[in-house]
Amino acid sequence: MSRDLTISQKLDTMRYLPFSLARLENSLGTVQWPGQPVRMNFPSGMDLTANQRTYLQGRLNALARLTTGENPSASKERLSLLTKLLLGFPTAGSGGEKAAEARASFYLDAVDDVAPWAIDAAIKRWVRGEVENANVDFAPSPGALRRLCEIETEPFKQQIRQIERLLAAVSIDRAMDPKPLETSLRIIK
Repeated sequence: MSRDLTISQKLDTMRYLPFSLARLENSLGTVQWPGQPVRMNFPSGMDLTANQRTYLQGRLNALARLTTGENPSASKERLSLLTKLLLGFPTAGSGGEKAAEARASFYLDAVDDVAPWAIDAAIKRWVRGEVENANVDFAPSPGALRRLCEIETEPFKQQIRQIERLLAAVSIDRAMDPKPLETSLRIIK
């Protein structure tokens, strides 16, 4: 239970970009030069400090780990959650060992890059009947489970997009210069 509380607290602290950075991201402009990708730019006189860039890069890495469940035990946790899901709901048709292996394989393929906390939250929503227009008397299909997991991770993926935009932004002066950007600068569309 303490692990669930720790994950919940981590999710709460990582759910939103700090206000000042979110406001800065909202103020980004765009410039499009013919034959070049769109450039994100900061308002006049604004830019990220070295500390802000370091913070954002660290947060980006943490969010990537959070949304994909990159840790040594994630595969076992996914399998445990899916086993519990499949054992807890009736199945139609053959209940043989080969059928069970095939079903488990489909589910594992559907959520192999999803963090276990998101799978757990999606399953709980399904079990509680909190999914509209779904027959919650049976386990969700692998695709339906994946879509529920994506709903759980979307706020964090939105923040990843915000951070990527901030890190890719250049000064307005550089954005207005038609010379192509150096390849070390990332362009976000």
